[in-house]
Amino acid sequence: MTGVFMKSAVHHSYETDSFLAGQEAVREVLKKMAGCKPDLLLLFSSIGHDLPKLISGIESLSESVPLCGCTGAGIITGDGSDEATHSIALMALSTKRLNIVPFMYTGLADNPEKIGMKIAGRVCDEKIQNHERALVFLFADGLTINADAVYRGMLEVLPGHIDVVGGTAGNDFQPGKTYQFYNGRVMSDSVCGVLLYGDFNYRIGVTHGSKPVGLFRTITRARGNVICEIDGQPALNILKEFIGAERVQDIGQTLNLFELGEEFPGQGYSGNILNRAIIGVEESVGGIRLAVEIPEGAKVRITRRDLDLVLKRTREMAEAMTSLLREPGNATYFYFNCSGRGSYLFGDPEQDVDTLKQSLAPDSNMIGFFTFGEFAPINKRNYFHNYTGVLVGIEA
Repeated sequence: MTGVFMKSAVHHSYETDSFLAGQEAVREVLKKMAGCKPDLLLLFSSIGHDLPKLISGIESLSESVPLCGCTGAGIITGDGSDEATHSIALMALSTKRLNIVPFMYTGLADNPEKIGMKIAGRVCDEKIQNHERALVFLFADGLTINADAVYRGMLEVLPGHIDVVGGTAGNDFQPGKTYQFYNGRVMSDSVCGVLLYGDFNYRIGVTHGSKPVGLFRTITRARGNVICEIDGQPALNILKEFIGAERVQDIGQTLNLFELGEEFPGQGYSGNILNRAIIGVEESVGGIRLAVEIPEGAKVRITRRDLDLVLKRTREMAEAMTSLLREPGNATYFYFNCSGRGSYLFGDPEQDVDTLKQSLAPDSNMIGFFTFGEFAPINKRNYFHNYTGVLVGIEA
């Protein structure tokens, strides 16, 4: 798909040989670019590939084009989505109006606030002018992130607000790691991403489809991103009461069925609830661990995704975006969809993405992946989300 000042191309490969999959993908996107050299390659891969070989295959034909991306629980393109063990999505992007600045920082678990400061420092280094628009894509380790701390670090350094979108890297829900890509490097416990700035237009949509299954309760003791007590009782006991002790022992099942809904009034957003995934338990303190920090005194309730509501809100989000973009048929789209909105919810990975595609222009160029958490702003403030779909449309 070609805009006046931006061109993109996407290829989705099922090739199981990792080196050949990388070569196939880059060969196909370069063919679709029709001689226009890319400024960036964006790669999302399922966890089954030999990732260094995959990237070596891409680099063997890509002529040193910068590359960024991560693993996911599945991949998404305009052709559809899948959660196969060996599938990749590769986008080539070329633009005359945009500055494209990829980056990577490691050591996310040890000092997420410092990582946020480094990201913001990289943004400041570009000396973006007041008349230019800017957008940051983040792809972070979904198992080690404390997103609120990353945001705090960014706020300490940035002179003003900048929208942050993207998702955290995933895997196949087995014990292990997630991986982030930056040029030839394959890392864990890292954040990589891309700063875009210049003369361009973009729109962001974010929505969930969760319904409450309990009343609001109050967090009475918290330590960082661990909720220790709710209404004066061990938070883990509260969770077991609602969903059963057996489900709590299977953290994968808990992750993909239930979450905490943090009260979020007055923002006009998805039922006035921010979804917060439960990513672990802390038996020693009777606590539950989240990917964000929720302060003492906050109101939360157990919520669960509703199939019909998820699809309804996805359709509304896509329709709103196409009405706001100047030329939706020439836009490039990015979709960061929670891993709990694929086959764990619907029985197959397609339904939510298919609903999205039906509301976009035919043959729209789109890339994305199934995440372990999503980044998106609401009313000029950045938040970390769970069980949401984040749609970004860019035109230049």
